[in-house]
Amino acid sequence: MNSQQLNEVKEVRALLAYHQILGIDCYPQEAGRLHFQDATFKPSARVETRMTPQPESRPKSSVSVLETLTDIGREIQGCRNCELHAKRVVPVAGQGNPRARLLIVGGWLNLPEEQSTASSELLFGLEEDRMVARMLAAIHIDRQDAFVTNILKCAFPVSSQPVANHIQCCIAYLRRQIAVIAPEVICTMGIIATRALLDLPQSLSQLRGRFHLYAALDGRKIPVMPTYHPSYLIQAEEMKKETWNDLQLIEKKLAG
Repeated sequence: MNSQQLNEVKEVRALLAYHQILGIDCYPQEAGRLHFQDATFKPSARVETRMTPQPESRPKSSVSVLETLTDIGREIQGCRNCELHAKRVVPVAGQGNPRARLLIVGGWLNLPEEQSTASSELLFGLEEDRMVARMLAAIHIDRQDAFVTNILKCAFPVSSQPVANHIQCCIAYLRRQIAVIAPEVICTMGIIATRALLDLPQSLSQLRGRFHLYAALDGRKIPVMPTYHPSYLIQAEEMKKETWNDLQLIEKKLAG
């Protein structure tokens, strides 16, 4: 077994341990070929575009979405697009700068059912959010200068695990958020977020370490850097070096 194969075995073992912590004890037969892209998605009738000048500090684009993150957040609060809304602990639209240069996307937030107000500020989890702040500080980005969100916009109990259909119901919210924020770079943390945005079949270890392109609603091509989720890094500290390499590539990209 060569070093690459050994690393992949370690990654699988750590991922399985992480899934056990989340309460995942079985996998659907089609798990290996799930596709999270909603190819039939069309922008809401409330999403209009117009020609507007862009600030010189941001990449120029010919369109600007008129709705705001607040508009999208209100829809998320009342969302009933899938059955997960019945088990929602709190809505999780995302937090940060509405004009962030860097957008970070994770999978979802699990919470104990008794937690609500105390957990309304969490995105990935208490320790995970702290790790994200440290990651950003390491590449000289203030946490409030980035925008952090999840594919799934509901925080729900560990006993409720999402499936591909739930992700398809939520992906339109994320696409609209991306159109509003117009980030220069997107960092997907974890395989769920990476597949939802890029719809690529490779493992995260094969996708990370280089940029891929996401096609935004306004036609812009935004570079995406896949990397490991903080929840995974807590269980597999040996992967922090690879994550640090990914973060440095993001820093260089943002530096121009």
